[in-house]
Amino acid sequence: MKSNELREIFIKFFTGKGHVQLPSSSLIPAGDDSIMFTNAGMVQFKDYFTGVVQQAPMPRAVTVQKCMRAGGKHNDLENVGKTSRHHTFFEMLGNFSFGDYFKKDAVLFAYEFIKDVIELDLDKIYVTVNDKDEDGYNIWKNTVGFDENKIYRLGDETNFWQMGETGPCGYSSEIFYDTGYSEAGHTDCDINCDCGRYLEIWNLVFMEFNRDKKGDLSKLPRPSIDTGMGLERILRILQNVKSNYDTDVFTPYIKEIDAVTGKRYDGGDEAYDTAARVISDHIRTSVFLSAESVFPSNEGRGYVFRRILRRLIRYSLKLGISLDNLKYLGNIVVIIMGGFYPETADGLAVFEKIISEEYERFNDTVGLGIKLLEEKIIELKEKKQKIVPGEFIFKLYDEKGFPVDIAIDMAEENGFSIDLKAYDELMELQKKGSKQKKEKNGVPETVSGVPKSLFKGYGNIENAANADINGIFDEDGMPVENIKDGGFYYIASDITPFYPEGGGQSGDRGTIKFNYGKYSLSASVSDTFKTKNGVILHYARIFTESMKDAEQNLGAAAAEEMLAPPVFPVKASFSVDAELRKKTAANHSAVHLLQSALREILGSRVTQQGSFVDSERLRFDFSYGKPLTDEEIRKAEVLVNGYIFADLEVKTHELDVQTALNSGALHFFDEKYEDTVRVVSMGTASKEFCGGTHVSRTGEIGFFKITGESSVASGIRRIEAVTGFNYLDYLYVEEDNIVNIAKLLNTSKSEVYNRIIKLYYDYELLEKTNEELRSKLNSFESERLIKSFKTGMAAAGGFKYLISKFGNVSGEELKELVNALSSRRDFPEGDSVVVFISNIKDEKLIYIVSAKGSIDASAVIKRINSETGGKGGGKKDFSQGGTQDVSKFDVIEKIIESVLL
Repeated sequence: MKSNELREIFIKFFTGKGHVQLPSSSLIPAGDDSIMFTNAGMVQFKDYFTGVVQQAPMPRAVTVQKCMRAGGKHNDLENVGKTSRHHTFFEMLGNFSFGDYFKKDAVLFAYEFIKDVIELDLDKIYVTVNDKDEDGYNIWKNTVGFDENKIYRLGDETNFWQMGETGPCGYSSEIFYDTGYSEAGHTDCDINCDCGRYLEIWNLVFMEFNRDKKGDLSKLPRPSIDTGMGLERILRILQNVKSNYDTDVFTPYIKEIDAVTGKRYDGGDEAYDTAARVISDHIRTSVFLSAESVFPSNEGRGYVFRRILRRLIRYSLKLGISLDNLKYLGNIVVIIMGGFYPETADGLAVFEKIISEEYERFNDTVGLGIKLLEEKIIELKEKKQKIVPGEFIFKLYDEKGFPVDIAIDMAEENGFSIDLKAYDELMELQKKGSKQKKEKNGVPETVSGVPKSLFKGYGNIENAANADINGIFDEDGMPVENIKDGGFYYIASDITPFYPEGGGQSGDRGTIKFNYGKYSLSASVSDTFKTKNGVILHYARIFTESMKDAEQNLGAAAAEEMLAPPVFPVKASFSVDAELRKKTAANHSAVHLLQSALREILGSRVTQQGSFVDSERLRFDFSYGKPLTDEEIRKAEVLVNGYIFADLEVKTHELDVQTALNSGALHFFDEKYEDTVRVVSMGTASKEFCGGTHVSRTGEIGFFKITGESSVASGIRRIEAVTGFNYLDYLYVEEDNIVNIAKLLNTSKSEVYNRIIKLYYDYELLEKTNEELRSKLNSFESERLIKSFKTGMAAAGGFKYLISKFGNVSGEELKELVNALSSRRDFPEGDSVVVFISNIKDEKLIYIVSAKGSIDASAVIKRINSETGGKGGGKKDFSQGGTQDVSKFDVIEKIIESVLL
């Protein structure tokens, strides 16, 4: 049975049992930051199981879910390739009940499917139940009639499932298949052994309890069912092969790898087999992540993706598989899986762009780390040591960005281990230092003793009544008792018209007036934030002149009594800076219109990756694989300004999240939304989930101009723009630049372009002339140098050598001179060596060694480096190096002669 057929019959079986077929959810969990990637079929139904959504829209569901286990606590990355059963990407077949059928039907459905539909050999089937689950045991034994000798009663560590420390949980029953094959060679073990012989193929979870904070269990009013069967594992059994990598979801990749390398998988070369498994697994994962608009970066999911790509590239290079070969393997993903997952076709185009960039980046950065680690391993072998110091690996990571997982793989391949304890300790020290620095300069994450704040500033930006200050805090979130004149503090209130920084929008600025003791004070707010526990903090500078006056007039004792810290809450009036709010709102609305324009021009695969707006500018980051052309940028400007000039009405609606989703409003797929969300629409041009502030009509934006387009990361572009009167400021700056250039060129503004073009061509002509002169000079210089060769004595006999010093000649010029010299017909035959030294503006010494015959230029460079403290290297016939110790310029000739002679 092939993989496509298995998916179809699984879905058909359960839809025939009243289940609704639902599509696979994204690999990026929607609104769930507890996991990095979707790793099970139940993830998309989590809110139904936890009770966040009281009633599921369907009582039963069936899915084929794409899953990943790489990064976070569910991480199989390091094991992929080393075993025949681990994967980063896999598929999970699952059936679910939301308060409908329960344990009995779940077991009967599973048994019917394996017995009558896919017809597994029941003699090889074993099951487990929780040792406290009498119902589960009796259903298998009495209702199904399963052999009690093949029912294992195990403890909570294997047969009790829970989502977290509290919440829904329950017993589980697992179905195992005896493959008869063990990677460890076992023949007499049972299902408790993890040697791979007994393969878990289906897990049935019976969610019937709720665990409270005390750890006590109570019965759920509507128990549910969550099951999962690994597609790759069941295929292994159905296709009667010894590993998942021998099934039809992997063999096309492995056959292509065999064809490219001329080797054979499973032919006795374990290093080759490991590499083939890594490449086959990682190529699938990479295309699917590309289809989900995940891009390589240095944090979060992007970092996991980059690790996968680097591992893919490293093993490809080991087997001699080229970049073009990798792109073709990506095409195989679409051929095999595109029918069920059509998004892979789009993912392939993105993957090809990403893999090209990462391939180049790998050679520039990781490639150097590999070389350094290889040298270290050789050094340790000579010392007969088998452990790579953790300090060395940390330095590779810290200075070169070299991934520790690649270091571990390389060490194991050479029979070495890494002192990971030392590495982890250094990483922890670095993290603590970074965290302390961040916390010292940051906003308090939480403040205690005050309730959550309510934002009431969409319409009214002044709130003179019914607002209370609940506390004043320092940067550590600690209450302040004595206010210092001109000091900066965080003011917390119950309600506020100040918009707190969030959703890419900067916080409001303005003024707060309040009483302190018996005096009225004014606070100038320069920013507004929201803490993790929902308190809105106004970052403000408070002046205390009136308090000083009290001390002078009344005396210190009387002033202290009158200026005693108030008992919160105290009444306050809030006033937002109206002009800054208006400009910020215009920029925020322009971001929405820009996204609509880009999706119309570039396609609906454009998704927002981030944004920032304040009163002066806007920034929009989005997924796209290449730079925008000038024509595309102008089209976007025309479209956005068209929306602005149309003066579209901007409407906001508070909707329940499902209604909002059904309306087609754009939103972040990986963001968790409340039950009620705010939707902002601008005519028919734009509709998005958004909690920010906006104009009431698009005409209020005034004008829109893109000022920059650049790359933020692989596959992510950034557009920067201005609106309204900020566009005039931008124009003035541009005009001043043109005027100043015109003055410099002694021409008019209208002639600037023509004058620059003329200068450019004049410069090219001068460069060409200079190149010709340099070539003639090299010819003359090489003729002079030929006569300067000296004869030195080596162990094997005589050889010719030349050492020549130059002042302020670049490395490139030295290379040209070497080439001119060595290409002459009268260049000495036999063993010879040429050394050129240059002093570059008293900042650095450069030395180049060219050798012929038995002399090794790289060995000469290595000796020179050791004498001068320099760095460099190369090949046997040509090497180069340099040192910052310019004092060696006058003595380096003698050093080199001592090396050669």
